[in-house]
This record gives sequence, C-alpha cells and structure tokens, in this order.
Amino acid sequence: MDYNHLLTLISPLIAQFQAKSVLIVGETAENCYYNEHNTLIQTLHSPYSVGQLSTIEAIDLAIVSDLTDTLNKADAIQWLGTLRNQHAAHIIIISDKRLSSQQGWQLSDYLALGMRLIETTESHQLYSYAIENYQLKKDWLNSKFWANPEMYGKYRW
Repeated sequence: MDYNHLLTLISPLIAQFQAKSVLIVGETAENCYYNEHNTLIQTLHSPYSVGQLSTIEAIDLAIVSDLTDTLNKADAIQWLGTLRNQHAAHIIIISDKRLSSQQGWQLSDYLALGMRLIETTESHQLYSYAIENYQLKKDWLNSKFWANPEMYGKYRW
C-alpha cells in the first residue's frame, strides 16, 4: 500500500483544518499521518465499538481508516455518527474500496453522514466532514425576508 500517496492527498485537508488535537483510528490512518505541528494525538485500534469513544477527549480532527472495511455497516454508521456528533468537528475517512463495498457501503451512505468525496485512488476513497460545511447558512434566514420586517422590534407580541 502506498501510504505516501495517501499522505499527499490528506495533507491539504489536515492543513486546512488546523487541528490542535487529532484522533487516529486504524492502522492505515496511523501510517498516513505525520505529526509536523506537535498536536495532541489520541489513537484507537480494532476492535471498534461505540463504547470506546467515551474514552477520548474532544478533538479537532479525526482521521479514520479500516472502520468501514471491518465493522458491519450498521455499527460503523453508529460509530461514525457518534464521533461526528459528540467528539470531532472534522473527520477524514480513508476507505478501502473493495472491503467497504463488501460491507455494503455506497457513496450515498457517506453522503448521508454529511461526508464529501474528496479523492478516489485505485484502491481507496477519501471522504471528509467539516462542521462548517455541513449546513450552509441560508441567505433567506434573516429579518429582510420576514413577513413584516418593518415591524420587527416595534411591538412585543
């Protein structure tokens, strides 16, 4: 496996997220991450369970590999959802195409978790999640588009 190639693909994301704390999940992620910014690093290894997430502190970035390849789909979705909702503002997933498809993973499953497809190589797919990109602010969500914007602040209902 070419870890250097994967590292060159995820390095711009790591730099973009400017993480002060990083969670490394799985052997592939561990081999691909190079700590050049002296960040606080936590690691998790197989076997994966939602319970093990309670042992980590809040983190800025999680780099996850081997999870969608080894864990059944329902458990992996629950694991990733818990990580996303309670622990990490940014997630990078390194997924082995062949192994994750054997577990039933499709592009729509990653999209349903709020992930974006970043890159596809011969053997891997890279996805990312960033809380600031998950729900874009609506331009209509302001007082300009309320029913009576000229009355806003004049009367108390």
